[in-house]
Amino acid sequence: MLSIKQLQYFAACARTGSFSQAAELLFTTQSNVSKVIRSMEDDMRTQLFVRHAKGIELTPEGERANVHVRKILESMDELEMQKQPLAKSSLSICFHPSSWFADTFVRYYESHKEDDLHYQVYAADTHEIVRRVKSRQDDMGFAYVMQNQLAVFQYFLSRNYLEFESLTETDVNIYAGKKDSESDTGDFRMSQMRLIQRFPDEFSPDNYRNLVEENGHSAVEAETVVVTNSDYIVERLLGSGELCNISGADLSGRDSGYSRVKYTFPGEGQRLVYGCISRKGEELSAQGRDFLEFVKRSF
Repeated sequence: MLSIKQLQYFAACARTGSFSQAAELLFTTQSNVSKVIRSMEDDMRTQLFVRHAKGIELTPEGERANVHVRKILESMDELEMQKQPLAKSSLSICFHPSSWFADTFVRYYESHKEDDLHYQVYAADTHEIVRRVKSRQDDMGFAYVMQNQLAVFQYFLSRNYLEFESLTETDVNIYAGKKDSESDTGDFRMSQMRLIQRFPDEFSPDNYRNLVEENGHSAVEAETVVVTNSDYIVERLLGSGELCNISGADLSGRDSGYSRVKYTFPGEGQRLVYGCISRKGEELSAQGRDFLEFVKRSF
């Protein structure tokens, strides 16, 4: 059988086209690289490289072998990344960028800091959350979606063998910087608004095109001038008083030192639904169930 060492040496030689350069990458000698490659050729009963004065090049048999060797080494790298320390409980979660969720996770960590736990916490948009939970990179994901998109969202999840547990609903507000005059609440025009929003995706509240205020004006009339996935940047730019932000009343985590509520969207379907995405028909781990219950108690 071929050894991992032979595959690694072969890959380095194929990449550099030189025994001496491969030796530098592998922190060994040129003669040792040549010896390992010769042993691999003997084991495979074929010539993998043509040696010439300017270096080496793959033979047709070597080219075919190189395709398989790359796949094997890539798979080994993926397996290495998935290794977990023995005797350790772990929790892997992903979430829409949210100061509220970040604060909730910090409180959970503080209450469990004496436990022997490992965490992986990843901020992402909806489609990335779906991909990560479906591929088992994360135990669960936390996302928000407009109420009028919920049925389509749940169908989208079912097609991916996932499910959505609604945890809470909240109003959708327009937040203005503290430097705005307190007297102009409600007295503004959508077409004159300049927004800072989190990165948009199909099912996030930042897909606010369908939001309509009482006088019939739509949020699509506003101009989005900054898009970011950083709540910190949102809060600091709101603090400048130049921009507004549309997000959930209870889940945005807006810093009251930087912003205030300027307008609350009324009407059926214009509320925000927040919930947990998990794999359909599959029970969460004990650690996952404990964290989910902690989130529920945080509302």
